[in-house]
Amino acid sequence: MRRNSPPEKQTKRIANFEGYYGKLMPFLYARCFGLLGGLRWLISRTIGLFRPMQREVTESDVRVVVHKSCALAAQTFMLAMAERGLDTCPLEGLDSRRVKRILQLPRGAEINMIVSCGVRDGDRGVWGERFRLPFDEVYREV
Repeated sequence: MRRNSPPEKQTKRIANFEGYYGKLMPFLYARCFGLLGGLRWLISRTIGLFRPMQREVTESDVRVVVHKSCALAAQTFMLAMAERGLDTCPLEGLDSRRVKRILQLPRGAEINMIVSCGVRDGDRGVWGERFRLPFDEVYREV
């Protein structure tokens, strides 16, 4: 059994990826004093009349989407750490200016969160009885 697609399908797939990452993504994330955001908004609304399309395309919308994507990546990282037996804790209230200076990040960089990682020190890390909501109150089948 052949594991790879036929060469003609691979060529088409590569061309699609090149168009997506070479043209669409740079257009979506490019900044031009907010002017491209209006153009992207108009294009998304027009195309959205005829087919499903992402409509969060202005600079502020993209900023929110990027922060959500970073949070989802952090969640995946934290789950992977737990799988390895390590504990994590996401931190938000931080001095981002100082963190950027320590990590030598550019001024325009934004810090979504810091995730601390480590090995639990027995029961000393827990300050009291843990409270968990019953599973049935938190999840429901749709």
